[in-house]
Amino acid sequence: MNRIETGEIVPLLKKEPELEYNLAGGLLLTIREADLVSLDKKLFESGYKYGCVLPFRGLRKTDSIERIKTLPLKIVHLEEAWNPTNHDSFPLAVLAGLYGYWQRRQKIQQNAPILQDALFPSKQTCHRLFSELYQAFPGIKFISHEFRVDYPADRLLVEINQGIELSAKEILDKSQEQGIGLVFDPRHLLPREKMVSFPSEPTKPDLGEWEKQFNEFASRVEVVDINPPQPQDLIDLREGKGLLRELAQAAKEAGNVKFLRVEIPIPPKLQIPGLPSHQKGFEFLQTIGQRLMEK
Repeated sequence: MNRIETGEIVPLLKKEPELEYNLAGGLLLTIREADLVSLDKKLFESGYKYGCVLPFRGLRKTDSIERIKTLPLKIVHLEEAWNPTNHDSFPLAVLAGLYGYWQRRQKIQQNAPILQDALFPSKQTCHRLFSELYQAFPGIKFISHEFRVDYPADRLLVEINQGIELSAKEILDKSQEQGIGLVFDPRHLLPREKMVSFPSEPTKPDLGEWEKQFNEFASRVEVVDINPPQPQDLIDLREGKGLLRELAQAAKEAGNVKFLRVEIPIPPKLQIPGLPSHQKGFEFLQTIGQRLMEK
């Protein structure tokens, strides 16, 4: 007779979140397919088993997406390109990005694409690649910055951010009603006035703002982004302490968080293939992953 048959209450074991990396953190390595393939393999060797993709330049060839499907990282999440230019030509995209800096500086167009956006293909190609990626990975979930009705709930996540013009309670209610999970990023906290929507909840003045907000949303959070609000937070994490380490522990204790998605970029100088220091970028990420998964 087992313990359940005797009526004894057996506590459920909480499944710890898996370690994931957003490949946009190695953006220079996503321009060419060969570098993107290498990035995928090196991330896996560094302890990351899951990945998030965007419509990268390195995926433009006909069979590139099929090739990515054969690589070690299991692709579980998809995001839209940041703010692409109108050019597939890399030199033209770079020029457009430089012009975008000037437009922003002159306050002509504050949302003009800048140099980092030139690393993505054109808007039109990004739309095509996004659709192809969504179709190629049947279980992939699109991480959006807004609630949408044009994607099924079981393939959509919404990242909590200030652009959602809803209170915390309204976000929770909508998430529950539509069956859509949430993504929590400590760099994208809601304004405090949007948190004044839990009159029955006791105030917790001893908690930091990220902790208060995570606790409010925890029951609906599926992904926690490891994204340092301040440079010191990254230094602390590498030493096994601080906000990001505490957030990872809170995610584990929540019981329903499925992924810790690392959004810390590889330092640009360590992304350049062929340089002796290139491997140090992955050693850097390996240390971060180890600190996050430590008990």
